[in-house]
Amino acid sequence: MKRLALICLMLTAVSAQAQYVIDKGPESKQIDPDRIMEATYIGSHDGQTYWVEPVRKGWQLLGTNHMMELTRAQSFRADNTELLVANNVADTVVLMLADRSEKKRTNVLIARCTANDDWTIDTLTFFLHDKKDEVLLWGAKSPSGNHIGLCSIVQFKETHQYSAFLTMLDGAGYMLWNREFALGTMHNLYVTDDGRMATIGTEQDGPTMYIVVNYADDMHAEANEGSVTCEPARELKIVNIEGSKMLALGTVSGSGFNGADKLCGGVIVLSYNLDSATISSFSIRPFQNEDMNILFNKATKKVTREQLAEHTHALAYAATPYGGAIALGRNYEKITMADNGTEEHSFLRVGIHILAADMDGNILWVRNLRRNDFQKRRNDLMNIGMTTMGENLIVVKSESRKYPSIYEISKAAKQFDLGDKNNLVIYTLQRDGEVKKDILEAKSKHSFLHLTPNCNIITTRGSKLRDIKLSRQ
Repeated sequence: MKRLALICLMLTAVSAQAQYVIDKGPESKQIDPDRIMEATYIGSHDGQTYWVEPVRKGWQLLGTNHMMELTRAQSFRADNTELLVANNVADTVVLMLADRSEKKRTNVLIARCTANDDWTIDTLTFFLHDKKDEVLLWGAKSPSGNHIGLCSIVQFKETHQYSAFLTMLDGAGYMLWNREFALGTMHNLYVTDDGRMATIGTEQDGPTMYIVVNYADDMHAEANEGSVTCEPARELKIVNIEGSKMLALGTVSGSGFNGADKLCGGVIVLSYNLDSATISSFSIRPFQNEDMNILFNKATKKVTREQLAEHTHALAYAATPYGGAIALGRNYEKITMADNGTEEHSFLRVGIHILAADMDGNILWVRNLRRNDFQKRRNDLMNIGMTTMGENLIVVKSESRKYPSIYEISKAAKQFDLGDKNNLVIYTLQRDGEVKKDILEAKSKHSFLHLTPNCNIITTRGSKLRDIKLSRQ
């Protein structure tokens, strides 16, 4: 009987792992993990993954393969520049950079690196201004990478006026159109695969929040404003656009007393119709009892009267085939004084709260994951990975080996020191909200570092890196 039970358990474990296929590459010391931590992911092509890293007085393209070997490493000089967006078209890499080295002129540069590792640098546009004026720049690429967008705002301090421009490029960084118009308040930029551009921003006036949406294509541009009654938004980001429907997700501040602006009260879900320029749906989903217990790492059976959480911010956003999702958690830092008088920094990440919505703004489900992660001096291992695989949303992270092997959140999680031996786990969240947890690697000495959109997992162990290709059977 005991043998039969053991066989059943083994079959269950095999079945749980069967939905995913993992292809682990070997460990490599060729690239310092700190370089990948500081680098920006660009994309992939023909078995290579592309990154761009800041180097002394410029930037460097990195190419890595499944063996975490360096396949490309080509740098160029560009003093005092900042990266706005990076893209690749096949094996050609495109960087959009802001050059603020001149006192009264700001340049936007396009740098391209071909398959021969030859860099060319062109000036896309420039802005003349006085020293006190401010030039604000946003760059974004479409989900497939076939379009790149630039939003530019020049604020003139003396006249209290501004000029705003939207510029659309193809995936290789060549201009398709450029338009100046009266851009409203904006906080982030979204570019669609069919060459449209949208931005969103908020302004608060007492109990009223004004939502400003700027929208442009190759034929026209317009700025529109709607209003809702609610507390100020802490974060609000466009996560998906399908046809005329736009979905934005974010978080809202607390209410009722001084200091409430430092507290998070729940998740904002906004659906907007770009054709009619109207808010289709707006809702706030306040934190519930389970959510608060997860965010403060308490047993779910505990009844709490609090509905506001401090140190709570968005961890990740993802577009899904049905709409989008947001993940948030409590992120904070502790500073203690050592006996010798020096400050010691430690970082904590508690709870993961995930909400999914469709393009009409309907909340499909809310799910919570246990997390009680701790790291001293650095916070480089504290990220989670969230992306889509088919119809499902997946979350990848390192977890304590003492955590349950199945999706179970009723009990508080013991503190886990990141960098210790751990389980590499994946949570699969289906469209109907069903959650499944799989252990991709048990008792691993590797810690999770990065998840690419095409589901490659980068892990680190000391000075070594490893690439894991994740796919479904």
